[in-house]
Amino acid sequence: MKAIFKREILKDPESENSTYSNFTLKRNIEFCCEKFKNFCKKFTVWNYESGTFSIVDQITYDGHSVQSIDFCPFCGEKIDYEDENIQKKINRKKLGAF
Repeated sequence: MKAIFKREILKDPESENSTYSNFTLKRNIEFCCEKFKNFCKKFTVWNYESGTFSIVDQITYDGHSVQSIDFCPFCGEKIDYEDENIQKKINRKKLGAF
């Protein structure tokens, strides 16, 4: 399964000199199985801060912590994460080499 995302670096509105990254998952993703696809529709599984699928690891009074996953929790297929911006640069280099 390929999870293609777009990384955007945005200015932090709370600080003048700081920025933060936002990772947006592309909509045309092909899920490895229907169970994971349905699970992602019901629950927020994509982590916009890290650019990975994540599951809740621990819940406390202060909030919760998440754990990134590299494999589908239902069928076990490996999840490959690809940055759309880096992918385009690689494709351009390959095209220029011929």
